[in-house]
Amino acid sequence: MKLKIIVAAVIVSALLGIAAFAAVTSYAVVTTAKPVKVVAPPPNPLAHVTRVPDRPPGLARAQQIPVLVYHEMDNDCAPTAPVCKSHDYESVSLDQFTAEMAWMYGSGYHTVTIQQYLKWIADPGTLLPSKPFLITVDNGISDFLEGAQPVLYHYRYTAVPFLVTGFADGASGHCTPRYNGFSIQPGCPSDNDHGWDLTWAQIGALSTAVYPSFGIEAGTSGHYVQDYNANCWQYIACKMPGESTAAYTHRVLLEYDYGIDEMTEHLGARFDAGAWVVPYSDLGYPCERSGCAPQNYTGPPGWLISFAAANFRAVFVQDAYRNGVSHERFRYEIHDSDTLKDFETAIRGYLAAGAWKES
Repeated sequence: MKLKIIVAAVIVSALLGIAAFAAVTSYAVVTTAKPVKVVAPPPNPLAHVTRVPDRPPGLARAQQIPVLVYHEMDNDCAPTAPVCKSHDYESVSLDQFTAEMAWMYGSGYHTVTIQQYLKWIADPGTLLPSKPFLITVDNGISDFLEGAQPVLYHYRYTAVPFLVTGFADGASGHCTPRYNGFSIQPGCPSDNDHGWDLTWAQIGALSTAVYPSFGIEAGTSGHYVQDYNANCWQYIACKMPGESTAAYTHRVLLEYDYGIDEMTEHLGARFDAGAWVVPYSDLGYPCERSGCAPQNYTGPPGWLISFAAANFRAVFVQDAYRNGVSHERFRYEIHDSDTLKDFETAIRGYLAAGAWKES
């Protein structure tokens, strides 16, 4: 896939004392001529797991669709821990996750696929299963993707993993560690301790019943935490030292151009390019609430927001007040210390506030 940028004007604002910069006013997404790879479905690795009775849900129009995001499982905590309480706030325990899915199921919720979600965004009148919600999983980390499979399969739930191709590359033994003299890839083999990230083969072997589709979070380097600029540490949101605006925008376009091509190559029709998880939720948008995701962006003003809106139908961020701004969509991130009561309260609170409305 080619993400093309058209420079329309050079704007000079002497009154504001702002230097001239190239203003991006138009984008086009052009698919490559390469055919989509036909990937044979893997054998069902969950055939031994019992499932709840198949109760086809009624169909209705949805006013809101809650979106949840998970990252890790049982990282520095026992699987039986009611809450993980890990050194890493992004980890949940197996029992913690199971209790949350049991509550969703008991409350009458049904998962939707990313395709159903995108269709609903385009047409709020779309008929969906009653009480729909979407589960997303970031990064491609083995402990969650493999550990959550039996639980999701049991409840007949699906989830969509958003992958970092660099993590899967590194786990598979390949990496591109430097760009313009800077270290840029966190997923190289030396960083993949004890099978932390899944290889491409392992990703392809995940259950199609649980993970029917995948999305993109980043290509080779987009999830990298910079070590060359202490004031702006996100690879996608921040310029490299001495990098021009043109070089920065070109680098970001290549990151997703190549990343989308690689996802298509490895996953074929299981990859859906319609949605993007913004690494670290840093688009450079105004921080209008206390506790919002850090916005350290140093690219041209508004460029990354425009890039996201032009190329993806859903752009997932973690600040509720951004839901419905352009193509941005809010996700609720579940943390290690969230009790089941915290989880229930958060779902009900966000729904009451209208945090997941279509617009």
